[in-house]
Amino acid sequence: YDRRQRQARHPGHTPLPPSLAPEGGPPIVGARPAPIDQEPVNDEEADLPLDHEDINVNPNDDDDELSLPDIPAGNEELEADPPDNAAQAPNPDPAEQPMGRGARQRKPNPRFFDDSTWINYNSKSKFRLEDLNKQRLNALTWATMITTLESTEFKRMWKMSDIDSNGECHWMHPMILAAKANSEDNPTWDQAMSGPLADGYWKAAQTEIETLERKDAWDVIDRTPDMNVLPSTWAFKCKRFPNGDVRKLKGRLCVRGDRQVQDVDFFETFAPVVSWNTVRLMLVMSLIMGLATKQVDYTAAFVQAPIDEDVFVEMPRGFSQPRKVLKLKRSLYGLKQSPRNFFQFLKGNLESIGFRNNADVDPCLFISDKCIVLVYVDDTLFYAPRQEYIDEAIEKLRGTGMELEPEDSVAGFLGVHIQRNESDQSITLTQEGLTRRIIDALAVTTRHKPIKHTPATKEPLTIDKDGDPPDSLYNYASVVGMLQYLQAHSRPDITYAVSQVARFTYNTRKSHEEALERIGQYLRGTITKGLVLRPTGRFNIDCYVDADFCGLWPFEDKSNPTSVKSRTGFVICISDCPVIWTSKLQDLICLSTMEAEYCALSTAMKEVIPLRRLFKSIGTSIGISENYLTKFKTTVHEDNSGALTLANLEPGRHTPRSKHFAVRLHWFRSHLKPNEIEIVPIKTANQRADILTKGLTKQPYESIRKQLCGW
Repeated sequence: YDRRQRQARHPGHTPLPPSLAPEGGPPIVGARPAPIDQEPVNDEEADLPLDHEDINVNPNDDDDELSLPDIPAGNEELEADPPDNAAQAPNPDPAEQPMGRGARQRKPNPRFFDDSTWINYNSKSKFRLEDLNKQRLNALTWATMITTLESTEFKRMWKMSDIDSNGECHWMHPMILAAKANSEDNPTWDQAMSGPLADGYWKAAQTEIETLERKDAWDVIDRTPDMNVLPSTWAFKCKRFPNGDVRKLKGRLCVRGDRQVQDVDFFETFAPVVSWNTVRLMLVMSLIMGLATKQVDYTAAFVQAPIDEDVFVEMPRGFSQPRKVLKLKRSLYGLKQSPRNFFQFLKGNLESIGFRNNADVDPCLFISDKCIVLVYVDDTLFYAPRQEYIDEAIEKLRGTGMELEPEDSVAGFLGVHIQRNESDQSITLTQEGLTRRIIDALAVTTRHKPIKHTPATKEPLTIDKDGDPPDSLYNYASVVGMLQYLQAHSRPDITYAVSQVARFTYNTRKSHEEALERIGQYLRGTITKGLVLRPTGRFNIDCYVDADFCGLWPFEDKSNPTSVKSRTGFVICISDCPVIWTSKLQDLICLSTMEAEYCALSTAMKEVIPLRRLFKSIGTSIGISENYLTKFKTTVHEDNSGALTLANLEPGRHTPRSKHFAVRLHWFRSHLKPNEIEIVPIKTANQRADILTKGLTKQPYESIRKQLCGW
């Protein structure tokens, strides 16, 4: 029988599978059983075929009849399709028919009312949440590679995932989530070659290949089965000025270092970078001493360093040759050992021209009799009393075979714009481009998100376990990462607020997103602001220390151990210019305000004492007298009288309330007198670290910000 004709004669009926139909007879038609007062959600529900478990076949019966399931009252009875010559049964009396579908009261179907389904009863439509999630994911641009998705490794990781019969994933291999949304400044090959800057990116790729071939970076050889050939890929970058304008288009041929095998393709990988504490210290000293500065950029830095291991790489896309591979003779970007190879190569060349490495204070600080060099991977800063000393050092470095391009005086370093003001002898550090990216990511430019005068509320941010779920309109962890870079380099005024939101990159709630957006609203009103370094001319070190004792206790869940922790905040200044600042929760559980303040003081001293050694090492090379270096003082400002009294006691003595303090807190007391360190009281109104431990109202916040940031 034609299926549509049967359904027209018997609405709501579905033929039985042929394997279950009686031999020699017509197919039996039955209605799917349904609970009382429950109808299918839509017409498609009635067309679903019967499951095998809905029909019970009795094997003990002698006759070929089927035992059908009981049907609740109110449902149609089962009947067989009549033969063609059978007379049609008379229609029943309309008065005896049950109420139609549109005439009775509709009730929610509990079978489709759960956490994974959303039903709009007014529009009589149904949507699954997983479909909405797929629409959201499909709307994003994902940097996934087809070769990776089709690889054996990906398939093996996918099989390891724990996915039940309902399609719910209970566990997934973390590497599957490695794909991330693209940025317009980092296009893929297809995006770069089909975008508005395609000509510029193609020229960048050609320049990269020509540069590598000129440096004799590889040999093109035949591919053999025994080779561990690493895939190659292109990494394009649109470099911008700190204000966001396009500066340069670059193309890098990179190697898939994740395919390298340890102890086969590489061995050691560690490579240090210069601390920003050292960079800020040199900026302050350059103002006071009138030092000349210059920045140097190396041409294809990693390629200049030779490689010792045998590494084979596929031919680059756009320049490939059949059945050929590259055998590397020099390091390429992407290899795990490339940063280390270049640092060792640069270190050896600097030492050969008279520089010595001060690894005890900073492994990336190189000092000679006339010049100071700071190294951050392939970015190098030169400082010297005279410009001729820097030019001489650069020429000697070129003589070792290194290719480098001297740039103007330091105007930007690692995305931080450095602006000198000769009128008042100050330096301003700003990151306007990064600030705008944060504001755009948070979408706080509308009138519904007004400008805030402080980055954090007076109440601390808590876990908010029972709070509303997040809107997830942006990548929370990504924005926190950008804020971390911003506060660590030029914006100590947002350090406390960023420290709070950084605790909740996992299990985020809507309240955490609101706290993050508040920081963006504050930044929108201070886009052009940064850190103003205006030295007083004296090489004194001042440390401001503060603590907030159990600040989370009145607001946090009492069952959470974090609720009883205190917060440490301190800022260290040289010549009244901030060099180091920190805001973080203490890892100890303190029992009193004095203990919390004393713990913060002990933590700050871990930064003060190394900074003194760093200052002495640099001061010797730039002409500061030895007599001054041995006598200059370091002052620590403490606003808690109990901690102040305990810190000034002789080593070994303690107060009755401090007997339980561990040695890890008392260690610094033996270093005070030998290092000319003095701990003095200070009023709370002048405590600059107060902005790093708690949320303040507008007036005290702006007062301390003026002392700390200079604006």
